[in-house]
Amino acid sequence: MSRSRFRPDRLAVVLVAAALPVALTTVPAAAEPATPVTIVVDADRPGRTIPADFLGLSFEANLMHEPWIAPGAGNVAALIANLGRAGNLRFSANQVDNTAWTPDPASPLPAWANGQRVTPDDLTRVGELARNTGWSVDLGVNLAHFDPAAAADQVRAARDRIGAALRSVQIGNEPNFYLLTPLTGGGDRTPYLPGSYADDAHTYREAIAAAAPGVAVEGPDTAAGGTGSTLAEAAMRATLVDPWLDSYIDRFGAESRSLNQHYYPFVNTERLGLSDGSSALVGGQPTVDALMSRDTSNRQTAFIRDLVATAERAGLQPRLSETNSVAKEGLPGVTNSFGGALWTVDYLMTAAREGVTGVNLHLQPNDCESYPVFCFPDDAARRSGLARPNPNYYGALAVAELVGGRILPTTVDSGDRHVSALAVRLPDGTIRVLVDNLDRDADVALTVAINGGPGEGASGPAHVQRLTGGAPEAIDGTTFAGAEVAADGTFTPAGSESVPVGVGGYRLDAGAASAVVLTAPA
Repeated sequence: MSRSRFRPDRLAVVLVAAALPVALTTVPAAAEPATPVTIVVDADRPGRTIPADFLGLSFEANLMHEPWIAPGAGNVAALIANLGRAGNLRFSANQVDNTAWTPDPASPLPAWANGQRVTPDDLTRVGELARNTGWSVDLGVNLAHFDPAAAADQVRAARDRIGAALRSVQIGNEPNFYLLTPLTGGGDRTPYLPGSYADDAHTYREAIAAAAPGVAVEGPDTAAGGTGSTLAEAAMRATLVDPWLDSYIDRFGAESRSLNQHYYPFVNTERLGLSDGSSALVGGQPTVDALMSRDTSNRQTAFIRDLVATAERAGLQPRLSETNSVAKEGLPGVTNSFGGALWTVDYLMTAAREGVTGVNLHLQPNDCESYPVFCFPDDAARRSGLARPNPNYYGALAVAELVGGRILPTTVDSGDRHVSALAVRLPDGTIRVLVDNLDRDADVALTVAINGGPGEGASGPAHVQRLTGGAPEAIDGTTFAGAEVAADGTFTPAGSESVPVGVGGYRLDAGAASAVVLTAPA
């Protein structure tokens, strides 16, 4: 009887045959080709300049009492300074109407203040922060608990302690929403109509002018948005926004410089206590994809255009003095995500392009899950004043690269992909283009063509800095220009990529859900 023998070549055939079905099922699918996107910049027609103080931050008034406000207390001053040499710090918001001015820090607080006070020493710290960063200050005074004399005394002290950095005073916060406080939980408020508000604001203005001559008073700091629904937003504008702005302009336009408006495109309906049905009427709970959607961008653009038109007709500067993505302190996993950072870039670019002269991003630094630009992750960090930048901080860093430039006409051909862009000519002639790819599914092949201007367009290599952060839902790992902010708050870009100019312009790739800043030579 013959015995079969072991043959290595036969074993190899068997193994290959056994593995072939597995191999065929695990071959990765071919990557989707990058979507071509063309951006054309007309360098021959520079328009309005993005003001040096375009970028601002908005804080609750009671936070002036926090020790981290002092410049030497941690890294907050450095974090602010990274965003520009001349921005604006606003201290007001909902808590301005729940916070008592107490010239004597030992004096008892009224019951409505819930333990919240502002003292002369607090104003001193704010003044030191302003001088340290080069930023100006807008200061809110309490209107809900009517006391013009106290407000005037606070403004007098602010003028003395903040000095020339005190840009303006704001009387109350969102007075058009006082009638909604049972729903919003904003505290004790007497409902106002536009006329009754103007009467009380006039009384405050007279008291402030007597106590602190020359200090500007701006307003009306009315609320808008927060619906996520085009129809609901239109109804709100018609009833709670436009009549207020018109009344304010009629009464105070001649003595004002700016028209202050607040805007949030969404609201946290769960924190409002809305039922599912009521939530749906105002757009429902926002998501990361909703923040990044073209519909949201279009809705924001329409609101901003209307605000700018109203202000410019009155000869006033339109300012979004309090704004962010989701009202009622944001939504964890949405407003503190990398998708929220891409929303920040798109929103700030829209505001600048449409003619808004300044934007104050509101933040809750003691709540890292809200919409903080920076925040304190725990009590130890708050006591030491060492804040952590969140993803939208890096988005603001990218936009800061455009501040001071003259806006250039720009067209974006991105098909059905959601890509936005803004280009400026800087004072030294350099052209800078910020491109925001809000499409989570599409890598894009960018062509940036710069036409006209001195030298008839681009010449020489450009430099590229990238804003990246992984998936839009990621809350960690965001970087700009290849770098993270250091623990002491300082930021040093790690470097940039060089991109040669070729036929048709600069060609580069931009990954899905990312942004790039391209800087071309004069």
